[in-house]
Amino acid sequence: MSRWIKIAFFALLLIASGFFLGTVCKQISQSYELIMQPSKELLNLLILFLLAVAATIITAGLVAILLKPVWVAMIAFALSGLAILVGWREVTLVSGVLALAAIILGLYFAYKVDQEQKERIKFSLDPISRSLGVLSIALVLLACGSIYIGCAAHIEQEGFSIPESFTEPFIEPMKEQITSQMQPQVRHEAEAELEEQFQGMLDDFSEKTLQPYEEYIPLAIAGMLFFSLYTVTNLFSFIPLAVLNLIFLLLSAVGMTKIVRETQEVEKLVME
Repeated sequence: MSRWIKIAFFALLLIASGFFLGTVCKQISQSYELIMQPSKELLNLLILFLLAVAATIITAGLVAILLKPVWVAMIAFALSGLAILVGWREVTLVSGVLALAAIILGLYFAYKVDQEQKERIKFSLDPISRSLGVLSIALVLLACGSIYIGCAAHIEQEGFSIPESFTEPFIEPMKEQITSQMQPQVRHEAEAELEEQFQGMLDDFSEKTLQPYEEYIPLAIAGMLFFSLYTVTNLFSFIPLAVLNLIFLLLSAVGMTKIVRETQEVEKLVME
């Protein structure tokens, strides 16, 4: 198998992972209600995002290590960024800026891994793990940007309302405390009246306090979720790194890659 066929194969893997990540971003942007109301479906969406993150880290690591010179790897990262937009199927100013940011951070990741490789005397995955923070920021930015797009579209169409899942933990104990001593025949009516009063308070709060700042709510939600997603991504980053290590071992075993040892002259200034 020629060298350029191998380069094309690994570049296509990165491009495919970019397309997969773009489809996940599309699902995230369409799942505003899931994000605001934790559920099993939200957990499934988080798992899907982590799978896309793992696929991107693995393929990005393969490309950054194996594709030389570094400009070849950079072309693959740029094409992967375009594949994100294709998979997203929503070319807007926000998605375009996010894809561009992902490309820039991907290029920096490839450059940084290449430079650290050159400074090491023995091959290891340390250059990838040291530069993984840059790639993680790019991936989490894409997810948070998707959340922003979904929230902004929903609020523009229907306005912002506080989800019931946020209010139930407060209203249920209050209802129980107030109606616990009532007779069964009047308890149901009292609960309904309390719910109506509480909903009226929420509507009044939303109209007077939140509505003037509705346009900033999507940005606030995306910003608050950024650190949570970044933490989760870093916690699970050891898994794709372990898989990547196994892949490198397998590639060596089948003869697709090999370790090359070089002897170099080192010049130092010493005192006679």
